[in-house]
Amino acid sequence: MKTDTGLPFIYGAQYYRAPTPEAECWETDLAKMRQMGFNSVKFWVQWRWSERKEGEYFWDDLDSLMDIAHKNKLMVTLNIILDVAPAWLFQKFPDSVMIDASGKACQSTANICRQIGGYPGPCYNHPGALKARQNFVTAAVKHFAKHPALSMWDVWNEPENNLMTREPDCKTLFCHCEECRKTFIPYLKQKYESLEKLNSVWGRCYADWEEAEIPVQASNISDFIDWREFHLDKLTAEANWRLASVAENDPEHIRYLHVVANSITCFNSVSCVDDFDMAKNCQVFGSTMMNSPFFCAQAVSVAPGKVFYNAECHINFGSTAMHQRIVDMPLFLKEILPQIGWGVRGFLFWQFRAETLGMESPAWGLVRPDGTSRPVADAAERFGRAIEPLAERLMSCQRTVPAVGLWRGRRNELFQFSIGQLKNYAKGLEEYSKALYSLNLPFRTLSSAQILANELNGIKIIIMPDPYFIDEDEAAALDKWLKSGGVLLCEAHLAGYNGSKGRHSRKVPGCGLAESWDLYEEESTSSFHLPLQSSRKNESALSESSGDVAKALSSTGSSGSEFFPLSSSDGVQGFGARRFASIKSSESTTEAVFGKTPIVVSKKIGKGCLFYAGTLLGVAAEKDDSLLKNIIKKAAHHAGAERSGKDEKVHIDFLFDEDGKLAFAVIINSSKEERPCGLPDSVKWKGIFYGGNGSTIPPDSTEFYKAL
Repeated sequence: MKTDTGLPFIYGAQYYRAPTPEAECWETDLAKMRQMGFNSVKFWVQWRWSERKEGEYFWDDLDSLMDIAHKNKLMVTLNIILDVAPAWLFQKFPDSVMIDASGKACQSTANICRQIGGYPGPCYNHPGALKARQNFVTAAVKHFAKHPALSMWDVWNEPENNLMTREPDCKTLFCHCEECRKTFIPYLKQKYESLEKLNSVWGRCYADWEEAEIPVQASNISDFIDWREFHLDKLTAEANWRLASVAENDPEHIRYLHVVANSITCFNSVSCVDDFDMAKNCQVFGSTMMNSPFFCAQAVSVAPGKVFYNAECHINFGSTAMHQRIVDMPLFLKEILPQIGWGVRGFLFWQFRAETLGMESPAWGLVRPDGTSRPVADAAERFGRAIEPLAERLMSCQRTVPAVGLWRGRRNELFQFSIGQLKNYAKGLEEYSKALYSLNLPFRTLSSAQILANELNGIKIIIMPDPYFIDEDEAAALDKWLKSGGVLLCEAHLAGYNGSKGRHSRKVPGCGLAESWDLYEEESTSSFHLPLQSSRKNESALSESSGDVAKALSSTGSSGSEFFPLSSSDGVQGFGARRFASIKSSESTTEAVFGKTPIVVSKKIGKGCLFYAGTLLGVAAEKDDSLLKNIIKKAAHHAGAERSGKDEKVHIDFLFDEDGKLAFAVIINSSKEERPCGLPDSVKWKGIFYGGNGSTIPPDSTEFYKAL
């Protein structure tokens, strides 16, 4: 499946995470992979396993596997795994262990996905441990660079700083060791340039840079955001040296890393991974992922213009406690084809043979522990053989240029951690994604950096869920973009916290936007305080509060709710959620009200149009998405953003050849009845898996159509 671009449509599976599968399985398994139509296989190169004594390398098992793969014409991706540190490292550098906020050392150990121990490894800032990692990567790359089976290097499997403690809890965040403190001070100097500026933003009175403390809680906001950004940049630097090391020692082979798009609910405050930054120096990009509108959008959006692979496809997930589901062909297509529509151009399934070691066993495998095929293996074989003759054309195809950008500001996400609202923030992003996907409005995620750099090619609408924290530069960029003709849909308390000053804004929208737009949040409260005539005390609000707030809620018997009713100007009934701000603005149109209070308004700003919601429409869509979709449709109409289909039960993704001609379409019918496909009649179509000419699609099915 190699194409004229030089980049293959990879199709295969991860195979070897030492010590399993054992050597007696290798010949049979890799031959079976090739017989199934796979062209690729991934092996793990684990630091602890392959460097058991410092400077002495054990490559025998991988050498044998590489030879067997070559014999079976399988392209090999070698995945470098450094978060399994060898025992000798901690004997040599006992001060390299990570430290949490409470001062507790994180002793490396074995866990569910690192069965040989040494996880999570040393602090990334420890210089001795860094040099040891660099030595191992250099040795591995030099050893395997000339092997004819080698195709690609995956330099980091799921970068993450806090896998063992993913819950958003300050007490368990890493790392607070002395090396981190020493490197944090220069980081602050570079960012703020003067101690006076740091003192102003943090609200401190330091007399010397060395007095700056590492934050151990999040409630002062600005210091915590700086601290987590320091770790985000630290992990990006780690990714960059790994990529550079491969480039220096093996410039002939593709190098990349793959992230975990579905770690979204714990966000970068915990994982310390900025997908946008990590993608910049990769030649291609990848992610561990399943099919979901938000996960797919996030994964493929961070590396525009680069080939994207599902480098660890979790279609066959499970554990010892919950064995995997039975994946037949219809379910396989339902999971895989939408990703083709998003722009995924290859799949490496986790895993080929189910392992026998640890709690992830005996799930995950395409074949059973004894090597016999599961239904998912038969589906994978049928899919691969159908896609193979289309691969070259597919690799040159592009999806529809998205007209909608769903904003993900990394410092806003850190802010959401600070105020304890990560889960609700994630809920809002997911609901916006589902609504856009249902409405057939192509979208991608946007970073703050892309807005600042005006990297908005094709974007007509920017949606900003819960944009409480932005800085003055980003506000100015948004203002300029809006006035030049963009359409902005944003939720309550936009720039309520001014990141440039480290202060809550006196007027909201903040950062000068209220004055620029002549639009103000006149009065704000929590939806939990609204008089909704509920006699039941709201336990949800109490459970999320602490200290004086919890005491006050308990004593007043607040009877509001997470959700409150809204009515749109054209009769659509829906809900707001959590935040409640009445909007005051001249020459604006009221889009939705609570009683008679304007909560959602639209207004012409320069050549553009602003939709401002004094609540969280995305969170409310979990209860009922009618109002959210209504507002999105109005924004799309103002922007002139075209929908790929009008039927909300049938999702359509079009793929275009390099010359702009229609090449393929992915159609998803989510209803329980046969429905028209919605494909243009001007093109003749052929269904690849169910057949047909593209006029109708069976109920609850997904199909891939080829333009003839």
